[in-house]
Amino acid sequence: MPRFGLARHFYFVTVDQQISQVADLQQHEWDPQDKPSVARWLREQQVNGVICDGIHPRFQAALEAEGLWVLSGAWGEVNDVLEQWLAGQLPLLNDDTFHGRQCSYQQVHKRCDNAKGLKTNTAKESNMKIAITAQNPSPESQVDPRFGRAAWIMIYDQEKKSWESIDNSTGINASHGAGIQAAQKVVDHQAVALVTGAIGPKAFKSLTAAAVKIFHGANGTVENALSAYLEGNLSETSTNDATGGV
Repeated sequence: MPRFGLARHFYFVTVDQQISQVADLQQHEWDPQDKPSVARWLREQQVNGVICDGIHPRFQAALEAEGLWVLSGAWGEVNDVLEQWLAGQLPLLNDDTFHGRQCSYQQVHKRCDNAKGLKTNTAKESNMKIAITAQNPSPESQVDPRFGRAAWIMIYDQEKKSWESIDNSTGINASHGAGIQAAQKVVDHQAVALVTGAIGPKAFKSLTAAAVKIFHGANGTVENALSAYLEGNLSETSTNDATGGV
């Protein structure tokens, strides 16, 4: 599958570490209705890493946040890709340690073992965008406690250290579907995390399916909410336990 975000079928590979050969190969299907987050589903299946072709940054961030390594840029038949990987003939992209080098199974496996037990805060490790609901289009504004019917959605770009404001007046006036509409705006602006007060079940499903992490219960100013997120003082929502409202 050329794009990771469209994949529903995955081959799970078990490798004999002593001889670096495939010991088992099974096909599994991911059901987004049952498990909205593909990253968490893979981790629950005890997967250590993902080999793929193209992958959106927000999916990569979600996988790495779950402790999975990502090897992108691979293409061709599954068996051929596995042979190249085991022979160290696939480059490990997006990784400074092995930048410009060929990466073998042993190298990746060692990195994965060293990373076990570490809780990754992708906000500190990669440039990305964070969405925060706001009552007014300013970082000094108060956080809007609602998601779908928030007046504004502020987007903070970590790389550029800049803010962008998104008018969500259509959500305020919507008779239904406000949460899904707001979720689409967050995804369209390539945010990988959302900080808000409360979120409804439909919006929650839409965002988690797009690998957007959700942090609810925020209050104070938008700037304070951003600081709390970056400092790791906000808890991620793993289930729809906000309020059920929009």
